[in-house]
Amino acid sequence: MEQPMSTPSSYESSASYDPNLPPAPPPKPISSAAGSRTTSPMPAGALSAPPPPPPPPLPPTDDGFIPSVLLNKSRDDLEHILNSPQLLEALFATTHPTAASADAVLIANLQYNAELAARLAALESKLATARESTERALVEARQLERTWRDKEKEMYQALQPFSSPALYSRLVNAVGDSEAVADAMAESFLEEGGRDVGEFVREYRALRKMYHLRKERKERWDEGRVGGWR
Repeated sequence: MEQPMSTPSSYESSASYDPNLPPAPPPKPISSAAGSRTTSPMPAGALSAPPPPPPPPLPPTDDGFIPSVLLNKSRDDLEHILNSPQLLEALFATTHPTAASADAVLIANLQYNAELAARLAALESKLATARESTERALVEARQLERTWRDKEKEMYQALQPFSSPALYSRLVNAVGDSEAVADAMAESFLEEGGRDVGEFVREYRALRKMYHLRKERKERWDEGRVGGWR
C-alpha cells in the first residue's frame, strides 16, 4: 500500500544552502523621486504557508486482516486475485481499516496544496503589478537622466566663455591687440605727420597704459597670483 503523502519541511527547503557562497544582497528600494507611483507593501506573512492539519490517528489492526469480500470467494477466484498484484493492492487499499485514514491524510494534503496554489496565484498577481510599476519608474528615471544630461551639456556650453582657459585666452589676445594698436598709431604718426602732437601723446599714452595693465594681469596670472583662476 502506498505511504501517505508527506508535507514539505523547512529543512528540505534549506537543503540547497551553501555556506561557502556569500549571501545575496538585499533588494534596492525604489526612490519616490522617479515617479509618484508607489506600490503597497506586501503584508507580513504573505509568503508563509499555512500549516497542514495533523493526520488522524491510524486505527489498530492485526496482521491477519482479510477483506470481507474474499470470505465467500472460490479457490479459483482467490488464486486469480493472488496472481494479480495490481488487483490485490487495489483491494487492500480500499478495504483495509487504515484506508480511510490514508485517504483523510491525502485529502488534507491536497487541500493544503490547493491553498498554497491559491496564495501563490495571488502573490504572482501582486508581483506582476509591482514589476510593471518598477519598469515604469525605471523608464521615467532614464528619461529624467537623459534630460539632465542635455541640460548639463547646455549649462557647460553656456559657461564655457567664462571658464579659466577661455578668459586667459582672451587676456592673451587683448595684450597682443593693445600692443599692435599702439605700434600702429606710432607708425602712422611718424609716416603721415600733420597730426596734433598733444592729442597723439594723450591717445598713445592711453593705449600704452592699457597694454601694460593687461600685460601685468597676464604676468600675475602666469605666476599664480590671481586667486580663484588656477
